[in-house]
Amino acid sequence: MNAPLALLAELTHRCPLRCPYCSNPKALTRASAELSTAEWADIFQQAAALGCLQVHLSGGEPTARRDIVEIIAAARDAGLYTNLITAGVLLDAALMLRLKQALSLIHI
Repeated sequence: MNAPLALLAELTHRCPLRCPYCSNPKALTRASAELSTAEWADIFQQAAALGCLQVHLSGGEPTARRDIVEIIAAARDAGLYTNLITAGVLLDAALMLRLKQALSLIHI
């Protein structure tokens, strides 16, 4: 069997937008039922061990998670090429810097 090349990780169903075309399921997962940072880190390690090369972090709006920086660092630590799929409405300069640092092997 060939290894998957990519993992689409739907981190949350939360989103401040109410777009009519959103592909989220009708029954949305509550924030309290979302996977933890440690659970995502384990998933990323397992995906990398299977030969997965990249992870696409999506949602809802993935930046609605308070631990988005730690999740991105966990994907990086697993050796996965990481894409953040975001509308950008919750991004500010401080979060952008923290995200950049999470993707860097050398922290600024």
